[in-house]
Amino acid sequence: SKGQLPFSTDWFLTWQENIHSSLFLNIYEYLSKGVSLDSVELLTKAYRLYNEQVAAAQIEPLLSFTRAWRLVKFVDAGMLTRTKCSQCGGQFVTELYENRHYTCGLCNPPARAGKSKSAGALTLH
Repeated sequence: SKGQLPFSTDWFLTWQENIHSSLFLNIYEYLSKGVSLDSVELLTKAYRLYNEQVAAAQIEPLLSFTRAWRLVKFVDAGMLTRTKCSQCGGQFVTELYENRHYTCGLCNPPARAGKSKSAGALTLH
């Protein structure tokens, strides 16, 4: 993964990165409620499931293991959280004090979103 350093919360809030981060964090939160695992096992299993999901969708994984670990740490520290999209109801990674009428990047993508020609990028139809 390129771009901002892994200790920046901004990386998790940009369009495609947010979708990947949200997918991982939802898997992580689901596993943490249903399975008795230590923190390392929980992180590795959630990351493995994230990779399986993006591979099944034929999308390039954007979230490295280091970034996944940082994301969990940011959530634990109260620097990031999950907010429900007011349109689709999905839970997405956001800053702590996000608007209660939050709309995710899938329901309201940026103008140039999905136009990338790079292999494995998200495309919108």
